[in-house]
Amino acid sequence: MLEALILILAGTNYEFIIFIALLLYIIYLQLQVVKKNALLKEIYEKIDRPNSKLEKEDIVRYLDNIKKPEYSKLISKDKFLDEKVQKFIFEKEDEIKAFVHYTASENIAMKIIVEGFRFVNSFYKTAEYIYHDELYLLQRHHEHKQFGDFVVVIGIAKKTYDHYTDELRKIKAKNIASEQILTEHTVEKDENYEDIYTLPIQFVKGYFNYKDGTIVRNPSYNHKYKSASFEKNLLKIKEELSSKVL
Repeated sequence: MLEALILILAGTNYEFIIFIALLLYIIYLQLQVVKKNALLKEIYEKIDRPNSKLEKEDIVRYLDNIKKPEYSKLISKDKFLDEKVQKFIFEKEDEIKAFVHYTASENIAMKIIVEGFRFVNSFYKTAEYIYHDELYLLQRHHEHKQFGDFVVVIGIAKKTYDHYTDELRKIKAKNIASEQILTEHTVEKDENYEDIYTLPIQFVKGYFNYKDGTIVRNPSYNHKYKSASFEKNLLKIKEELSSKVL
C-alpha cells in the first residue's frame, strides 16, 4: 500500500515538473514575441520619421537579424546603448564626426590613446563612421562586436574634416581622404609596402567596454585640434598632382 502511494506521488511529481517546464518555455517564447514586436514597432516609427538617417538596407539587415536568438541576447546584455556610453560617444554631436574602432585587447585600446590611431591606406577599413540613430547603431554593433569587447571612439570637428574634404575635391584628388591629411607622423610602409597613417592622439576620445560599460577617457582629447602639419600634407598632395599634370 505504501509502495503504491509512493509510486503515485512520484508519477505526479514527474508530470508536474514536465508541466512547469512546458509552461516556462511557453512564457519564454511569448516574451520573445513581445520583444520582437516592440522592435518591429520601433522600426516602423523610424521609417515614418522624415529626418531619420536609417537606410533601407539597414532596415532589411535589422529585420533579418532579429530572427536570430543571439540578437535578443545582444539587446538584453550589452551596455552599448546605455545612456552614459551614448553620451560619451555623442557629446557635442552637432560639432563632431564620430568614428568607432573595435579591438579585443584593452592594451591596444590604451596604446591608441597614447600613440594615436594607425591605419593602412583607407581609414574605413578599421574605423566605422556612426551617427546617433539607435537602430543603426544596433545593426553596426552587431556586425562589428566580433572584433572585440573594447570600442575606441574617435572624434574630429566637422569643420576641420569638411574643410579638407572640400580642398581635396577642388583639386580632384582621387583615392585620398581627409584622414590621410590629418596626421603629424611621417607616413610609414608596412610589409606589403602600403602606406601607414597615424591620426593624432587629440582625435582619440578614449574607449569603452561594451560588456560592462567601463569608460576610459583620453585627457589629451581635443576634437578641434589643428596642426601646421595638416596644411603641409595638403600642400604636398597639391604639388604631387601638379607635377603629374606637367
